Amino acid sequence: MSLTTRYVVVVGVLLLVANIILGLVSINQSKNALRTMIRKNMLDISNTAAELLDGDVMGAMTEEDVGSHAWQDALNKLSAFQRNADIEFIYAVRQLGEDSYGFLVDADPVEPGAFGEEIVVTNAVIQAGKGVATVDDSPAEDRWGNFYSAYSPVFDSEGHVAAIIGVDFSAEWYEQELYKHSISVGVISVVSVIIGAAVMALITGKVRGEFKTLDREMSELVKNVDELAEEISANSGTKDGAESDSISKHIEDSVITDEIDALGVKIQAMQREMARYLDFMHAQAYTDSLTHVKNTNAYIEEIKTLNEQIADGHAEFCAAVFDIDNLKIVNDHYGHDCGDQIIKGAAEAISSVFGAERCYRIGGDEFIAIHRGMTESECVACLEMIGEACEAFNRAPGHPKAALSISMGAAAFRPGVDTCFREVFMRADEAMYQLKGEHHRQTSARRQLSEELMG
Repeated sequence: MSLTTRYVVVVGVLLLVANIILGLVSINQSKNALRTMIRKNMLDISNTAAELLDGDVMGAMTEEDVGSHAWQDALNKLSAFQRNADIEFIYAVRQLGEDSYGFLVDADPVEPGAFGEEIVVTNAVIQAGKGVATVDDSPAEDRWGNFYSAYSPVFDSEGHVAAIIGVDFSAEWYEQELYKHSISVGVISVVSVIIGAAVMALITGKVRGEFKTLDREMSELVKNVDELAEEISANSGTKDGAESDSISKHIEDSVITDEIDALGVKIQAMQREMARYLDFMHAQAYTDSLTHVKNTNAYIEEIKTLNEQIADGHAEFCAAVFDIDNLKIVNDHYGHDCGDQIIKGAAEAISSVFGAERCYRIGGDEFIAIHRGMTESECVACLEMIGEACEAFNRAPGHPKAALSISMGAAAFRPGVDTCFREVFMRADEAMYQLKGEHHRQTSARRQLSEELMG
């Protein structure tokens, strides 16, 4: 056995053992990492919903308040999460006794829990009752199904826990995600071990010849990854510069001394392209598919970041809220294709002024733009520019049958006054609804005049 062959055999055995160990460690660590990420997302949703509710109102709520404005307001806020977040159920409960908790508001549109109906008590509920947001370590079963749940306290003005927000995630989905992730990592590890063992066995017989075989196989893989990279570049708009260099071009520009060196260069190049693919997929998870601006997931993350900055005393931002006027009428009269054109036109108008990276679609016809470092007067000036962009959209050749009209309002963060992002949002939302009322009055007046003329 030549020195080169012995060297390859020793390295192959070490790599094989290391691969087995790494595979086992990777399965365990990736499973724990995924579990941590899922639990964090669960808490993010329950904490965000808890921050939107008024603890004094929730604490004073009685069964007679069901259907009242305050009760309906809480239901609307929870229903927004029920519609837009990837959850099963969201609801508000209150402690009834030492070991009992009952519903205040349940956003389930099909079979909501009645006011005061008791829920299954878990350790997470008890901890939330003590003021600590927590996720269940194991699923709990009730008449709606089997769920993992996150609970976050809602505090009143005196700092007492007035209510608890519960968010349910399907236990089957939770376990299936962990199982699929473990299986995928396990399969990759097993395949890696098998390939490593096969490579070691082949190399011991004829090192250079087998390396050439591997090189041919790697070249085919390079070709496939090159095709994938081209698709990513086309979809993500990075069809130029260093990022669009193919793996083959990278290999041509590299100094290669032997077959092992060639394999190393190709693997490094593919790792670079796969990293770009993962970045692209991450961007897709935070992008609205219709308008290509950011989606609700990105908006929730931004709210969390801004609230942290507010708590640290480093916040400086302006929020602008937008609502497309009469979208339902457009859909009813002209069809949803026309409605989609109106939605995309609104996104283009807003992002042309604020930038797509600062624009979020948070509902069917609702958008919000968040600009850090912008004053309220500057933000209001931007709203005028958006109005001009809407007029340009309506005048453009081939514009939809219906006209694009957007109600909007803006508010800036006030240091020392605002304690969370929600307060800034509410001021901007109120300004937007005042303008929307004007739009409705103008539309009604035009409709009445048209009817009188036709009469």
